[in-house]
Amino acid sequence: MNIIEKMKLTIKLAEEAMENGELPISAIIFLDDEIISKAYATEKTDKRFLVHAESKALLEADKKCYSVKDRKRMQLFTTLEPCMMCLGASLSFFIGEIYYALEAPMDGAVKFAQNLLQEECKEIPSYKLPKIEGSILREEAKELFKKYIKENKEGTFMFSFAKSLSEL
Repeated sequence: MNIIEKMKLTIKLAEEAMENGELPISAIIFLDDEIISKAYATEKTDKRFLVHAESKALLEADKKCYSVKDRKRMQLFTTLEPCMMCLGASLSFFIGEIYYALEAPMDGAVKFAQNLLQEECKEIPSYKLPKIEGSILREEAKELFKKYIKENKEGTFMFSFAKSLSEL
């Protein structure tokens, strides 16, 4: 599978999240063409804030006890630019590559981390940024957020967050 095919699967999972009343934020971790884990954000269902798609997928993959060598070959695909928490978890997991669809100006951490971690951290080798690439099927992801705001009512944090992303 190529990058576009993998992101299409990630967007399909985000559509499933929306069908369940959640924001269209999903993540899939691949090792080559094998899906290691996948998840979508469940903040509404769980009534919790730290159940992000990326962190849930990383936790599930971590349970499978892959070697660091294999983890560095893994790719994380997500519909939204990772926040600081999820990017930090990706670093600690030793993920090799991150691909995201839509940037998250409100809480995305990629530019911040790139500025902070320009040089290799010899004391903590895991804190080396993986390859990161954004705007993979960006418009498709943006359309999901537009659809979310059409199908949900105003006044909630999730609605406001989705609206800000749909207007990018």
